Amino acid sequence: MNSMVLERLLSRYGQVVTVTGADGIPQEGRAFVQPICETGETALQVCPTPLGTRRGDRYRYLGSPSLPLAAGDSVSALGLSFRVQTAQPIQVGETLSHWWAVLRVRGEEQP
Repeated sequence: MNSMVLERLLSRYGQVVTVTGADGIPQEGRAFVQPICETGETALQVCPTPLGTRRGDRYRYLGSPSLPLAAGDSVSALGLSFRVQTAQPIQVGETLSHWWAVLRVRGEEQP
């Protein structure tokens, strides 16, 4: 995906996020932050049910190439505070396209 296309999509549809790395300096940008819905007995995700939704603990992050992430960083978005569980830069050819990460809601981290 062309990074310019992603930047336009993020500016129009993405959520405002604040990333705080190991240096303690917060950086603001835009990203898609969405719950990861899984099925099964051990799934603790935000999924629709007949009575509403149930609270989850893992979210997918797709963000701007200009806002790098690393495991352990903090992300604030959607009125929640997250910890970055894992993060990967996604390359298209030689160009950094975007950052992909899995986030866990702070206070709900699994050992």
